[in-house]
Amino acid sequence: MDNLLLMPCWYFYIGLIWSTFQGTRGVIEHNRNYKDKNLKWYSWEKWVILFVHDFAFRFICAFTGFASLFLSYTLFSEGGQLLTLNPASSALLIFLLLIGVIGIGGQLHYIILLGKVPR
Repeated sequence: MDNLLLMPCWYFYIGLIWSTFQGTRGVIEHNRNYKDKNLKWYSWEKWVILFVHDFAFRFICAFTGFASLFLSYTLFSEGGQLLTLNPASSALLIFLLLIGVIGIGGQLHYIILLGKVPR
């Protein structure tokens, strides 16, 4: 956990800005894709039930991607060369890199929800 405290301010702010973008993108996408013409929503109901949840979920998933990439960087820089890493550290490094790329790309929430949303 101490490694996250070593995160540079510029990286943290880029992560916040990008995560805010991903959250806003999710709200707009949710609003356009899941409109139900027969169901009458009050404005506050849409915001509370749909938009706040979707924004927070996508924001957290995107920021998790930034944190995972930073943790993989610190793990690699502490561990030295890739040839000297033990198998557990190598698996953790690969997992963190995958979560980082998928999270920053805005697809982590889809992977989490895979199989849970009826289509």
